[in-house]
Amino acid sequence: MLFSYSKINGMNHCSGEQFLKYLLLLLYLMADFAQSQSIIVVTEDAPPLQIYKNGELTGGMAVELVQAIFKQAKLTSDIQVYPWPRAYQIALTQKDSLIFSIAKSPERKDDFIWIGKLYSLQPNITKLKSATDIKITSPQNINNYEIAVSRGDYGESYLKSIGLREGGNLHLTIKHSNLWKLLFSNRVDAIFTNQVSAKSEIKEAGLDAEKVVIEYKIDGLASDVYLAANKHTDIVIITQLQVAFQEIKNNGIYQKITEKWQKKFSFN
Repeated sequence: MLFSYSKINGMNHCSGEQFLKYLLLLLYLMADFAQSQSIIVVTEDAPPLQIYKNGELTGGMAVELVQAIFKQAKLTSDIQVYPWPRAYQIALTQKDSLIFSIAKSPERKDDFIWIGKLYSLQPNITKLKSATDIKITSPQNINNYEIAVSRGDYGESYLKSIGLREGGNLHLTIKHSNLWKLLFSNRVDAIFTNQVSAKSEIKEAGLDAEKVVIEYKIDGLASDVYLAANKHTDIVIITQLQVAFQEIKNNGIYQKITEKWQKKFSFN
């Protein structure tokens, strides 16, 4: 215990100035304790945001941003990579755990503390260039085709909301690379994806990104992806990370990292 009950109880009789000194000391000790701990941060393999190869997290735009935030906050992170459904469940249930890159969808917004927006994703429906018969000009048209999306992705919720159903024309996979294998083997007509991750996922699957094209951009569904924390995370940690995030935006570190990675995104 930082203070005994008798000391805390004695604050009832101390002056406002003495109480403030006690409070500042307590916050200082809590911050010092937080800095000494390794904070669990979960994510998934989703290049180029998070790149996981041969059992090792090797980089990625979001990884570099999160590492920069922790460095600025003088905190230590323990980044662990899992399939998305497991990573999500850990962050949802484990105190003092964080998660990235997570979309702040309406159904999730009250389940986490949102540290800061890492990047914006523009979702789209992508098909093979050779599939000239596939024509999508509105969300209603999407329901006419076999569409694949990653399980647990915000795209799953969107596609179900416009009428697609698992076991019917909605196909769900755990690994992002499997989406593209389904497409290139003509087992689905198109993929729900975004402008950031598609090219890297195709390459990871050992396929040719030159053979695909964006068929339909889904306006009004742009997804901001965040670094977020379990709702029961220590407020000292939350505050340090939020302040640090703003600081790397002010000092140019955020812009330097994002501009470096943006050059690698586009295939159309």
